[in-house]
Formats: sequence, C-alpha cells, structure tokens
Amino acid sequence: MTRKAYGQLEDWVLSQFEYHQPFFLKGTKYLVDRAAKPRPSAGGGECKTDVFVEGSSQSGKTVQLKISVKTRSTSEFQQNKVSAVIAEAYFGPNWSTIIREAILSIEDAFRKQELIDANGRYPTRPNSIKLGWKLEIANKPRALSVKVPLSEQEIRDFVYKGTNQPTEKQDALVNDEIIIKSGIAEYLLVTEIEEINSTDDVINQLVLIDEADIGDTYLIFTANNYRTDVDKTDGPRPLAVQIEWLVDSGELGAILILDEPLEKTGEGDMKGPLVSALKDLDIYVPCKLPGNITYHYLDLKGKKI
Repeated sequence: MTRKAYGQLEDWVLSQFEYHQPFFLKGTKYLVDRAAKPRPSAGGGECKTDVFVEGSSQSGKTVQLKISVKTRSTSEFQQNKVSAVIAEAYFGPNWSTIIREAILSIEDAFRKQELIDANGRYPTRPNSIKLGWKLEIANKPRALSVKVPLSEQEIRDFVYKGTNQPTEKQDALVNDEIIIKSGIAEYLLVTEIEEINSTDDVINQLVLIDEADIGDTYLIFTANNYRTDVDKTDGPRPLAVQIEWLVDSGELGAILILDEPLEKTGEGDMKGPLVSALKDLDIYVPCKLPGNITYHYLDLKGKKI
C-alpha cells in the first residue's frame, strides 16, 4: 500500500470522530473535543500516533485515544528507509551496537550473497554490482533478515509505541497545539477502510499495544546496487552493511564493512571507489558488464579470504 493509501485510511478513521459528536468507550459516553493526526513539533517525519482523539464526558472525565493505524493486508513493514536518526528513535542511544550485533550474527549469510550480476536475476537488474544493504524493520522475515535483538516489551515500546522517538515526535502538534506524549501510540488499529463506518467500528477494533499479539520483529536487509549500464545506484539511502571495492591481484576485491551501520551511503560513499576500481580494470561506465568479471573477498586489512 502506498503512503497515499495509508493517508486515506487514516483520514477515514479520523472522519468518524467529528467535533462534539459522541463516542462510547468502556460504557462511558464522551464528546469529541479534538481529533487530528499528530505532527512533529519540529522537523519532519512521522509520529507513531496516526490518529489522536480527545474526548470528555458529562462528568468531566477526559480520555485520549492515541492510535497507530495499519492495514491488515499490508502491515508487514514497520519502518522502511531506516536512517541513523530513525534507528536511534527505535532502539535508543545503543542503536548502533544493537544493529551491529544483529549483522555480525548473520555474517556468513552476507558473504554468501552474489555481489556481481551481469545477467540479472529478480529482483536484481542486469549489470549490477552490490554496494551494500539497506535496512528495514518488519514483522515477517525475508531472504536476508534477523530477529531484532530486543525483548518483547522493548519491541512494543520502541517499534510500536515510539517511546524512544525524539521529543518533538513524542510531544507532537495536534491542531497546532503541542500535546505532551500525543505522538506515543497506545492503541493498535489493524483494519481496512470498508470495515470502518462509525466510531463504534473503530473502538471495537482497538487493541492496546501492551496486549496486542505482535509476533516477531525483524531487521530486513535489502541490496543497494550500482548499475553499470546506466551509471546509477538504487538511491542515496544509508547502508547498514557497506562493500568497499578495490583492485586486488588483477580482479575486484570486496571488503565487507559490518561494524559501521548507517554511517555511509551507496551513492555518496561507496560508488566512487567501485567506479575507480572498474576503470583500473579497463571497464569504463556506463557499460554492460563482461560475463567473466570476477571478484574475491578481502578482510579489513586487505588480506584475501
């Protein structure tokens, strides 16, 4: 589902909570005082709360619903395009250590990946050379993935609620007013647009994140390739694992950098050394890769593995 489609679902859920209209929660009638999508009080990005509803009862009791909205059919990814800032929001100040330990636990899996593909095998396009792997967070494993090395409660708090978000995303803007902790989600709503036609439909499907069956959470690694025939990379995203290319003994040598997660990008950092190495081998770009191009792994000291 596209970001636009997610936005349509969020807007539809919000539309059920019209100002001063009633809704019922645990037998108590509330009138809607405000309902909006929280926005960070500074900078860009998204809060974990997608829908914020505040209501008051006739007796003066107030309630806040801080809802994370997901679709049942496309709720696999918790976070794509993970950067250092996003990783810190999820995992706290030790985010780099957490990701590094996860990467090292599957080092052999990275070394088994084909780094050069002249002919193309889905989803890799022809004439591709890997620059490294990007990072996503998802609730289903992929071909190259590892369980997040966190406790179940830490996953609930960091991944679903957002308790490690920066202050500007925790204390978010709701209708241009900063509401303390409004960006930290409390409820999970996994639904589809056709299943929502009233406030009752929303309320009845809400599950407290602390009680939700969240299952496992994975770090997913997806390749960032340099395509020699068009002289382009798969984008400027930071890489969880990088590949430093050089010439060694007349062929390409590849050094896997496993301990500097999200510090370098494919486009800005790893492409240049690869292009230089190709030129040293008389392979100029843009071009189609020769079918006999070879490579081998080197350790961090440049010794062949």
